[in-house]
Amino acid sequence: MADEDILGAVALALATGAANGLTEAGRAAFAALTGLVRRRFQGRESAQAVLAEVETEAKTADYTRVQALRDELARTVADDPAFDEQLRRHWADLRPHLTVDTGGVVNNLSSSVGGNVVQARDVHGGISFGEAGPRRPEARH
Repeated sequence: MADEDILGAVALALATGAANGLTEAGRAAFAALTGLVRRRFQGRESAQAVLAEVETEAKTADYTRVQALRDELARTVADDPAFDEQLRRHWADLRPHLTVDTGGVVNNLSSSVGGNVVQARDVHGGISFGEAGPRRPEARH
């Protein structure tokens, strides 16, 4: 059976559209993984529905959707050792394309944000979002 962390990683990659920004080889590996999961989920209505939902909502994947997909993957690998082996092989092919070497940085924001966000590496000095409003003096007791 596939390791729990592999299932979670595969589910997260599928749910967040991890192919965005990958090289051509990375996109091909992602497409192969996605195709494998789609083919194996064929004929299983609940699994197909979960996969369709995470693919439709890839930009806003949340924990509940990722967990539902991970659970479907877990049921599938438990019932089909050949799928487990194929899933591991496809993940091994994709994983190097999702990894950054020591000189790179990957920023991924997959949820809505109600305020400012900074995604950066090696910031030297301050970061400003413009003029701040007047500071209220702290209450003294």
